[in-house]
Amino acid sequence: GGWQFAKEFAARLLNCEPMVGCRMLEKCWHQSPVAATALMSALEMLLGYESLTNAEGIRVPLVTPVNAVEPEAIRSEIEVKLATGFKTFKVKVGLDVSSDLKRLCDIQNVVSGQAKLRIDANRAYSQEDAIIFSTKLDPDDVELFEQPCATDNWHANAKVAKCSVVPVMLDESICSIADIERAAELDGVGYCKLKLKRFGGLSRLREALEFVRTAGMIPVLGDGLGCEIVCWMEACVGVDIIDNAGEFNGYLKPHLRLFEEPLEFGCGQLLIPPNYRPCLKRTVLDSQSLEYIRLCV
Repeated sequence: GGWQFAKEFAARLLNCEPMVGCRMLEKCWHQSPVAATALMSALEMLLGYESLTNAEGIRVPLVTPVNAVEPEAIRSEIEVKLATGFKTFKVKVGLDVSSDLKRLCDIQNVVSGQAKLRIDANRAYSQEDAIIFSTKLDPDDVELFEQPCATDNWHANAKVAKCSVVPVMLDESICSIADIERAAELDGVGYCKLKLKRFGGLSRLREALEFVRTAGMIPVLGDGLGCEIVCWMEACVGVDIIDNAGEFNGYLKPHLRLFEEPLEFGCGQLLIPPNYRPCLKRTVLDSQSLEYIRLCV
C-alpha cells in the first residue's frame, strides 16, 4: 500500500512547487503515513529545512538492547556494551512474567547503577500480566516501562500505568497530537515515544515533540528499525528537544550503509560532523531495490 501511494503521489508532485506539494501531502498523509512521511521529509529537505544542517555537529547518546538470556551471557554482553560507552539499555519482556522478572533481576545485578534500563513489552502483555510485572519489578535503574499492552487498548495501558512502580511510556499508541493529549490524561504515563514515520514529516515531528513537553511528559525519539536516512533526520530534529538516549540506532544494524559518508558511532553516541550533508550511495541503493519508477515532466 505504501509503495502504491508513493507512486501515485509522486506523479502528482511532478509539476508542483515543493511547498504546494507539502500542502497536498498534509491533506492526505493519513492514507499512508509512512509513505507520506518519506515524500514530505524529502520535500522539506529540498526546501532547506533548517534543523537538517547543524554548524556545530551533533552527539546524541543511543539506547542499545540486551539480547542475552543466561546470567553469564548477560554479564558478558553488558560489560562489553558499557565499555563501548552505552548508558541506556533496552530490555524486551512480554513472554512470561516470572522469567521476565528473573531476567530483569539478572540484568540489574550487572548494571548496578552504571546505566538506565528501558523495559519494553512491545504490546505483548495482557492487562493482568502487565499489572503483575509492573508492580513486582525492582525499580532500581529502571527509567520506564514501554507499551505494556496492545496499541488500541488504552484502557489496559491506563490500568497498568496507574499501578506501575515506574513511569509508563506509550509508543505504538502515539501517532498524533490527539494521542499525546490522551496520554497526558493518564496517571502514571510519564513518557511518549515518537517516530518520524508516524508523524508525516519533519515539522510535524518537531511540533509533536514540543507538545509532549507542554503536556507535562518527557519525549523519547527514535526508530530502531530506521535506516540511515531516518536516523539522521530524527537526530537532527530532536537534538535540542530530547535530553535522554535516542532510539534511532537502526543505522548500526545493517551490513550495507546507504550514505557515501556513513553516520558515525563512538562512545555510545550517534556522531554527526558539523555541516554534515548526506549523499546516497547509489550502487548500494540500486542493489537493494526490488522495483523503481522514473517520472519525467
